[in-house]
Amino acid sequence: MSRFLPDWASLRTHRIPRWFAEAKFGIWSHWGPQSVARSGDWYARHLYGMQPWSEPWEHRRATRQQAHHRAHFGRGGAKDLFPRWRAERFDPDELIDLYVSSGARYFVALAAHCDDFALWDSRRHAWNATRIGPRRDIVGAWEKAARAAGLPFGLSFHNNWTWRWLDVAHGTDPVTGEPHDGALQASDGKGVWWEGLDPRELYPPRHAPGAKPPPQVAARFYARVQEALDRYHPDLVYLDDGRLPFDAGSVVESDPPSTAGLDLLAYYYNTCPTGGIVTIKDVPSADRTAVVLDCERRQLADAEPHPWQFDTSDGEWFDCADDDPMFHPRKSANQVIHALIDVVSKNGCLLLNIPQHADGTVDAHARTLLAEVGAWLRVCGEGVYGTTPWARAAEGTTGLGDTKGYEGYNEADRAYRPSDIRFTRRGGALYATLLAWPESRTAAITSLGTAAGLLEGRPAAVELLGHGPVGWRQAEEALYADLPAQPPTKAAYMLKITGVPW
Repeated sequence: MSRFLPDWASLRTHRIPRWFAEAKFGIWSHWGPQSVARSGDWYARHLYGMQPWSEPWEHRRATRQQAHHRAHFGRGGAKDLFPRWRAERFDPDELIDLYVSSGARYFVALAAHCDDFALWDSRRHAWNATRIGPRRDIVGAWEKAARAAGLPFGLSFHNNWTWRWLDVAHGTDPVTGEPHDGALQASDGKGVWWEGLDPRELYPPRHAPGAKPPPQVAARFYARVQEALDRYHPDLVYLDDGRLPFDAGSVVESDPPSTAGLDLLAYYYNTCPTGGIVTIKDVPSADRTAVVLDCERRQLADAEPHPWQFDTSDGEWFDCADDDPMFHPRKSANQVIHALIDVVSKNGCLLLNIPQHADGTVDAHARTLLAEVGAWLRVCGEGVYGTTPWARAAEGTTGLGDTKGYEGYNEADRAYRPSDIRFTRRGGALYATLLAWPESRTAAITSLGTAAGLLEGRPAAVELLGHGPVGWRQAEEALYADLPAQPPTKAAYMLKITGVPW
């Protein structure tokens, strides 16, 4: 194994492990104490309501979620969600079996979210799941189940945001004017459920809006990440940041900018038996092997030269019972399959979060979605797993749309047309996937017409997966395939073209 040094020149020699390039589809458990409220994302921050330094976009969500919190839980801060999260029906083996049956080829578990609660048996952070709430090593349970099923295992870390995310704990209630719980000390816990714990280790210290944290905040974050790496040896590490946390350009840049992320990368790549993958969200082209590009709810227009990851959720990241348009809607199997084949055609992997109830279970909607995705992959998986991009990723006029929202996302449940097609290749086969079924029962693939110049001659055969061989003819303007009366799959329809002269 190469010995990597903590600098970009050395880290750029890292190569993305083959398993990731071939897996294509993973499941994420973005689950923790915030699922208790069933009120979606950003809850641990927005239960405090708007503060003078909150951003304008937060107004509606913070106002709604504080009202929800007051109605269901009374007063209290983020820490008071922790003992309410019990995970009493959490069965990781059953869930991993469910995810494997859906076609997932890797699994990622949340290690710590922005609420700063650790889901593993941390010796460095007492506010963790073995001492509060489940009183169980959640990460360890996930890791054991995933390994037993043969799935590569990943961990996601988001607590680099805590400095700017839980600063609201030092504000005041916008209705009563009473201070929140950010100023509590260990001595204030005598006789209450959190006796022996220190809120100052959970909440960031009071600081001016926009102030940069000191170096010890970055050092503590990376020490906790390394602790988890040493204990669970993940094959993938998801860092929720545009750059390496606390470095220049990150969401919380320390003063001075921390280079501890480079130390972590070198340590991890030098010790990970499977080679290691670290994902972040703003990766210059030169660094696409040192770290993997992750796109949150944002599909890309073109194929990338290196594998990348598109992450999204079946609805909000955390369990949400509210269908207000402010919240991300639940997904259909059609939407997931369309996103999957679009991402894979562009050399990406789809990481899909399945929200869990606080008790650890997933609902009927998620189970139906997973069953339908799994059924499609059992027919069409050969054109997904282990594939590489073709000379052209896509054809058709339905675009991805402009980025929008505070996340800069562009995902949508699009009305695709039969002319919208995605391409993948594996071995000597080319796969052309129609994103809508043509009423004419004729598929027209312009990229495979002789005028396109992408093939050197005629293919040998065309097969519709799930059906069998179909009649076809190649003309100047397109390759035409004759389809049966009824589609053999739902959502997307995959043609396998063999004997293709490249």
